[in-house]
Amino acid sequence: MYLKVLIVGVSKVGGGSERVTAYKNFLLSKNHIVHLIQFPGESYSERLWDNYRRVFARLKGHEKRYMTQIADKLETKIKKEAYDVVIGVESPWSYVLTRELRCLKIFSCESMETDELYFSNKTVDMDRVRCLKEMEVEIMKKSDCVVFPWGTTENYVRRYVWNGNNFVTLKYGCYPKNKLVSYFFPFSVVSLGDLWGHWTNKELLSQLTRMSPYNIDVYGRYRPPKRYHLNYRGFAPTTDVLYNYQFGLNTVTKDPFRRGHFSSRPLGYLAYGLPVFSPDWMQLSHELRGCVPYNEDNFVDLIDKYSEKDDWEKLSKDAIDQARELDWKKTLEPLDGIINESK
Repeated sequence: MYLKVLIVGVSKVGGGSERVTAYKNFLLSKNHIVHLIQFPGESYSERLWDNYRRVFARLKGHEKRYMTQIADKLETKIKKEAYDVVIGVESPWSYVLTRELRCLKIFSCESMETDELYFSNKTVDMDRVRCLKEMEVEIMKKSDCVVFPWGTTENYVRRYVWNGNNFVTLKYGCYPKNKLVSYFFPFSVVSLGDLWGHWTNKELLSQLTRMSPYNIDVYGRYRPPKRYHLNYRGFAPTTDVLYNYQFGLNTVTKDPFRRGHFSSRPLGYLAYGLPVFSPDWMQLSHELRGCVPYNEDNFVDLIDKYSEKDDWEKLSKDAIDQARELDWKKTLEPLDGIINESK
């Protein structure tokens, strides 16, 4: 039986956007009717206006106003269209799930805005943090189902935020490639992903770039400040640039949230059979095959270790095997059962 599903989320490149696309593709494959509302919108004026409101909310601490305005706009459309299921991806666009919508409400919790704000390097108003946390917890409590991208994130939320009985982990996935990366010497290393957030740890990336005897290229939407001295290559028009590299690099901060959270970047590398270096203080790094946990002291030694062709090929095989296990078609299979139970 097909259902009418609305997915609400971000349209920019990133983990949340990829989750929106994966939900859409999976649900369409199950013959459901799927509509998308993404922020910022499609037109130039919509994108400009929404980006302005989003940035203003972040800078001035007006997250509650922004999230409420989005929810008001969405509530009217949802009730008019009579959806069977509404999926909100990430909290800024999911506050509508606190409303009485007469449908199944699923909150896809890809990250915690509150914890990102609290552990940022900026001086933070604690009243602002508490307000945002109350809103995020309200979304969880009033949703029928809260989806997490990895068990580590669910465990973190249960321990530090709220221990809900409506939690479920649907592992973040990827689309494994048929054509895989190949061995080449000398090695090149790539960091592919946004660098604007403090949690991307540009300081660590800068340190690794200085100490590595191998080239580390950096791609992302936002040009990093010159003081980091990164080999910034601009915005990659396609992830196929990964075919030019032998290792993918993930960098994150050491705060408690990032240690116990999730990063989608390693899965993007694994999909190409590209071995990954990911910080050893991040629990996820120890749970993915094809992923080598590193720190500032052993990074170069580990690259040298896996520069041998036999060792690299074994690691690359582990990477693509892991990616195939995490194919979106497999990781999202329980979602169909969840939404069908609503009818």
